[in-house]
Amino acid sequence: MSKILKKLEKWKNCKQPVPKGQVLAVVERYFPGNYDLKEGSHIVVRHPKLQGIEGYGPYGEITIVIKSGQTVMPVYLKRLVATIEYLSGIDAIEKQEESDE
Repeated sequence: MSKILKKLEKWKNCKQPVPKGQVLAVVERYFPGNYDLKEGSHIVVRHPKLQGIEGYGPYGEITIVIKSGQTVMPVYLKRLVATIEYLSGIDAIEKQEESDE
């Protein structure tokens, strides 16, 4: 299992804040070019497959708040993990449908 996958698994049950750098590494891996770092206070992640889905708004975005410009609280980590898992599931279904054609 890769380091990033281990981090994601750990974040599912995380109870402590995580350094911003670790979160940015995961965001860059799964959402390259589809996020903005807003003045150190939050990260806005977007993906076209999330558009219009409840909780992601019309632009398919989630916001990850950075506490004191340094750490990310567990609630945001869990939301990020759930989003990544959701998108991975959609990608797997699409690949299966393509191979069935």
